[in-house]
Amino acid sequence: MRTVIAHSDEVETESALEDLLRQCDAGLAGETPRGAVLFMTSEYDGDLVLSRLQERWPGLPLIGSSTDGEVSSVLGYRGDSVCLTLFTGQGAEFVAAQGLAPSCDLEGALDEVLETLGERRPALCFVLCPGTTGNASDVIDGLHRRLTGRVCPIVGGLAGDHEVAPTTRQFFGSEFHHDSLVVLFVCGDVKVSHGVASGWFPIGAPHTVTRSTGNKVHEIDDRPALEIYQGLWGERVTTNLGEFPLAVFCGGEDGDYFLRAAMACDEAEGSVTFAGDVPTGSTVRLTEVVPDGILSGTQTSIRNALACFPGARPEVGLLISCAARKWVLGTRAQEEIGELLEAFEDLSLPTIQLAGFYAFGEICPVEAGGPPRLHNETCVTLLLGE
Repeated sequence: MRTVIAHSDEVETESALEDLLRQCDAGLAGETPRGAVLFMTSEYDGDLVLSRLQERWPGLPLIGSSTDGEVSSVLGYRGDSVCLTLFTGQGAEFVAAQGLAPSCDLEGALDEVLETLGERRPALCFVLCPGTTGNASDVIDGLHRRLTGRVCPIVGGLAGDHEVAPTTRQFFGSEFHHDSLVVLFVCGDVKVSHGVASGWFPIGAPHTVTRSTGNKVHEIDDRPALEIYQGLWGERVTTNLGEFPLAVFCGGEDGDYFLRAAMACDEAEGSVTFAGDVPTGSTVRLTEVVPDGILSGTQTSIRNALACFPGARPEVGLLISCAARKWVLGTRAQEEIGELLEAFEDLSLPTIQLAGFYAFGEICPVEAGGPPRLHNETCVTLLLGE
């Protein structure tokens, strides 16, 4: 397997396409791509980009999504750009699948995806979901349930945008939708690993969620959830909730955990709404971070992925980082890609290709072989090679 990454920040769609295809042609050197992943902000003409790519490579298995920014080893971080990853070579088969309207008919959407996969046994399920419609936790759990027996990691993210609005886009072949589940199954003799870290760390005593409804937490320790937050952070928590995610533990207060970003609070009822489910009975702790901590989380993510990579060396890394991390980092956001490239260099792997995007949620198991989890404010690194 070989990878070609093209990344353009030309403002006009036509100019960006010309730049993108020029880079692709130079990198492919006459080869035909066998699979593709596209990350692109919504300012570009999606119909034009997708139709032009399909004209160049008819039938190319392609998925992708809109983003809140893109990163690559070509241009680094860009707030508005088009980033295309092409996979070539004979060592893997790439199968693109789509399930429409998962927020309305999740089982029907999953049926579509699994019907396309057929009897294949993938080495990886790379999934992109709507960023602001439906329940992403249900999508991930449903996909995991349907793939039981075909052991493969489910990794990916939620489509992003520059505004939190129901306009995120999911790309499939020559079309895009605002409410679809798109999956790129990677089959064959492909080695895969993943790492996940945030830089936020739990502080204070553990608590128990005593009443919640989906992603709204009403009570923690039988007290209004907002009261627990304000007990540590005071009134500032109500005006800047994004800086205070909740650590939700998978198995005991000292084990692995994933983050849930606080999105809104209701001061009258004392509830806090999160960007993902927090079930009643969950063990949780409040968290703290500083900007340097966010960047150290980025390095930890890549190091965790490299530590468990089962092959000789990875060919490509895909990065899914949370848009909220970028918001907290502010003008330092461009340093995140630098941390990843520096980690590769420190480990004597400076030539690895890298592409990724800022998402409205990240999908990855907490540990190798574990079930996929929806994360917030987290950096996920996915490595592929042979």
